[in-house]
Amino acid sequence: MPDLAEIAAGPSRRTVRRLGVISPCYDPETGSAAVAGAISRSLARLGHDVHVLTGFPNYPEGTIYPGYRLRNYLYEHRDGVHVHRVPLLPSHDRSAVRRALTYLSYAASASAKWRILRSVDAWLVISSQATVAMPAIVARTLFGRPFVLHIQDLWPETVVESGFVRPGRLLDLMARVIGAFCDASYRRASAVAVTAPGMARALHQRGVPSDKISVVPNWVDELVYRPLPRDEGLASEFGLDGFVVMYAGNMGDLQGLDTAVRALRMLPDLPDLRLAFVGGGIAEERLRELAEGDDRVRFLGSQPVERTARLMALGDVQLVSLKDRPLFRHTFPSKLQAAMACARPVIVSAPGDAAHIVLESRAGLVTAPGDPAELSSAMRSLHGFDPRTREAMGRIGREFYMDRMSARVGSSTLSELVARALGGDA
Repeated sequence: MPDLAEIAAGPSRRTVRRLGVISPCYDPETGSAAVAGAISRSLARLGHDVHVLTGFPNYPEGTIYPGYRLRNYLYEHRDGVHVHRVPLLPSHDRSAVRRALTYLSYAASASAKWRILRSVDAWLVISSQATVAMPAIVARTLFGRPFVLHIQDLWPETVVESGFVRPGRLLDLMARVIGAFCDASYRRASAVAVTAPGMARALHQRGVPSDKISVVPNWVDELVYRPLPRDEGLASEFGLDGFVVMYAGNMGDLQGLDTAVRALRMLPDLPDLRLAFVGGGIAEERLRELAEGDDRVRFLGSQPVERTARLMALGDVQLVSLKDRPLFRHTFPSKLQAAMACARPVIVSAPGDAAHIVLESRAGLVTAPGDPAELSSAMRSLHGFDPRTREAMGRIGREFYMDRMSARVGSSTLSELVARALGGDA
């Protein structure tokens, strides 16, 4: 299976007349939900006529965005991409039942859109949920349309590690059913792309042939996430003076962000240190309670993508945080690519592939996840660095991103995988 260095060489390109993308989330959703938008626009720039089959925007709060309302179907044309929206039951709270209904309702709605499913030459599935493959399987079975899976999260590992369902017979049954469905979707797919090397190893151990697997890291919208000058007006608006450690992304239970608040409290001698959270999620209320009384912590709320990139320029260091779970040992959180593309140095408090890529690129520091003492030490170290040293770390990280993980590299690889699928369906 190809590694990051091999991908960087870039495969040959072949034009696909109409290419479909299946993803439950799409623009204007932000954070990890923005992956499908970045991929789709990059494929459109390669010359593909891209059609996205998605839901109505609701991530991460689980409520439909202003300007939208649920209906049976909505067509949009956004940034050169055809967007077909289908209804779903939105929820991103702690209820496993409501989450399952969200996933299944989108899969059912998308699977029922036969006219759309047969209207493209091939499908690329942005597989953040196991059930996202369902409409692609329908398109292949009924209309002979091949599909390529781009795996964002491994299932059933995701549901097992999430904590939404208590350990026991029900969880074991769910894991078996989901695992069987995933294995079937891997067999039916013409190719399987994964976002990190550890995922490739995990799928190979599950029986997916190594020559069917490609490592294709996610990228970000490089027109948005790029090096930007500091905006003093924006800094004043949010009280981001001093030295800023910033976390920009979903604030969920699995991110382990309480470690960052506890690390900050271990640094009372650095009154100019700021910890800024950009985004929202189910853990925000708990984090606010934990940070109560420390005016060095800032909660900036969810922001539009363009403003998030401007805010990232105000962070002297970007924080990437995940709990130490087996599932996260083979993943690159999208906020890591965003920080590297913006030429910001990073602290990675996460296991596995994310930590390895930062050590390889020399784009920042790595700490053990869940260890506030290590994280506070990293914060202190970067606080004490000469600004030119931090700038050099960010610049090195961006160069690594552009060479190994950029839109140019990833979109060319996905385009080639789809072209191969059309040339000889597996």
